[in-house]
Order: sequence, then structure tokens, then C-alpha cells
Amino acid sequence: MFRPLVACATAAAFLATACAAERPWPLHPVAVSDGAFATLGTVGTIDILPFDLQLWSEPGYELDLAKVRDGTEVNLMSIALDTLARRNFTPGAMIDWNGDFPGGNALSRDDLLATISALSRYGAAAAEHPGQLPVPFLPARLGGATGADATLYIGGWGYVAKHRESTGEQVAQGIAIGLLIISVVAIIALIASSKSHGHSHGGRGGGGGGGRGAVTGGRGSPGGGLGRGSFSASRGAGHIRHATRAAADVVDAFGRATLDIALSTPDWSENPQLPHEGGDSQLYLEMTLVDNHTGLALWHAHQTFPASAASAADTARAARTMLNMLPGRASPVQAAR
Repeated sequence: MFRPLVACATAAAFLATACAAERPWPLHPVAVSDGAFATLGTVGTIDILPFDLQLWSEPGYELDLAKVRDGTEVNLMSIALDTLARRNFTPGAMIDWNGDFPGGNALSRDDLLATISALSRYGAAAAEHPGQLPVPFLPARLGGATGADATLYIGGWGYVAKHRESTGEQVAQGIAIGLLIISVVAIIALIASSKSHGHSHGGRGGGGGGGRGAVTGGRGSPGGGLGRGSFSASRGAGHIRHATRAAADVVDAFGRATLDIALSTPDWSENPQLPHEGGDSQLYLEMTLVDNHTGLALWHAHQTFPASAASAADTARAARTMLNMLPGRASPVQAAR
């Protein structure tokens, strides 16, 4: 009699595992590294630029995107600082959108915005040169005021949508309800059988009447169709499109001209190839580490995650997945050996 219950539990566990695996998490983001920078110990201190994160939500989903973005950036900053320390790097200046840091001014606002505009396109350039680190275009030299060896750029976009039950979740819930009904029926049958055996002895041969109760199971309708509403977008840069420049015949602070990297700031929310209505939330992050002395890229990673910027757990996991690809620096003790 208890076998149906065991079967129910086994099936439920199997379904839970199947549902969890429906949206696989990318464990190995696209990452390229100049391994020498960590092993040779030429980079010790790393500044962090303000996070260049653009968010938008699906129509009809009411939420404060500015608040979501602020929370996401605080979360990313905390994880970045922790990871740098664990990789034996010294976190340097945390530069704000005015180009300031606690010790003074790192960059003029115009230079800061132009630098972020250029680095925000680096992921696209890296994607066109798999396995390579293209030379970044840097409108201004970095680290002059802070004394740091390198600078970390973190940017990307997030599409925030209402949570929807996946097909696997819907199937699992439907089967779970059916399994629950089977379990209830099995328990009722077990109780009825026990009572029948209990009243079968004695001189009276009266048959025990069995009342039949109806067992019902219902499921609420999964919320109706999408409501259409205002399309909202925000970015930490405070709309830095004014930093747009033509890529051709432009020389950067290191005397290098570029034809590979466009210098206009991408407006992710206007990209028709990205999600805008319906579907699940997505979060794209890209990170680039630049050598302040040479102006060359030392490390780059980018990846799109099945994550919501409105979820602290999602953003933390995405940030850790990305930063785990950053090579560790030899500790002073190891370097001395």
C-alpha cells in the first residue's frame, strides 16, 4: 500500500531535477587573458570604473529600474572587490560618474565618459576576434592620479521580465497534483481497509457501509496575457551618448588610431535583436581589464546569463561566474620564491 507513496516521492524528485536543468547556467563565460600579467606580478593595484549597466523591463511590468540598477551595482561592486582581494590584487580607486574617487579626481568627466563609451564596445570587438585581445581605444590615460597598475571596466545590460513558469515547471506542477491525488486516494483506501478489518470480527454480520468522498484538485490559471505598458530604460552613465565619436582617423591617448572599435556608446535597449517583450529575464555582463601603463587589454570576459537584474542572488552568481575567470596573481611570498 505504501508503494504508491514511494513512487510519488521518486517522481517528484526527478521532476524537480529536470526543471532545474531547463535553463542551464553557463559555467565558463567567453574569456581571454594575457596570462603573463598575473604570473609576472606587473599588476598589483586595480582601479574600478563606475558600472556601465543599462536596464529595461518588459511592457506592463511596473518596477523602479533605477532602484534595481543601484542594487545591482552595489552587489557587483562588493563581489568585484572581494574577488580582487582573493586573487591577491589590491583594490584601488572606485571611480564615480564625475571621475572622482576618495583621494581626489581621477579623470575629468568628459574623459571618463569617452573612456566608458570606448570600452563599452570592446566586447563586440573581442567577439569578432575569438581568442584574441584587440587593442582598446583609450581617449585618456588611466591611473595617473591614482597610481594604480590597471583599471577594470564592467558593463552590460539587463532585460527584466515577470517570472513565468517554464514548460517543465508547468508539467511538473500538473503531475505533482496528480501524484498528490493518487497519494490521498491511497491513504483513504488504507484507512478504509483498516476500518473494514476492525469491524469484521464479532457475532454480527452487518456489512460496513463505505461512504465515497470526492477528491478534487484544482490549479489556478497562470496569469493572463501580457499587459502593454510603457517601455522603461535607464543607465548608470546618465545617458552618455554625447561621447560619440567617429572611429576612423581618431588617435587615442597612446597615439593609436583604431578602425576596429566603434566609439559610440551602445544603446542596448534599442537593439531589436535583444529581448523586449515576453520571455524570461536576461543579464549580459562584460568585463575588461586594461593595463594603465601600456594601454593594452590584459583580460576580457563576456556572457549572457538566464538571470534577472532584480534578483540579488542572480546578479551575485553571474558576477562570480565572470570573475572566477580572472587569473590570480602570485602572492608576494610565491613571487619571492
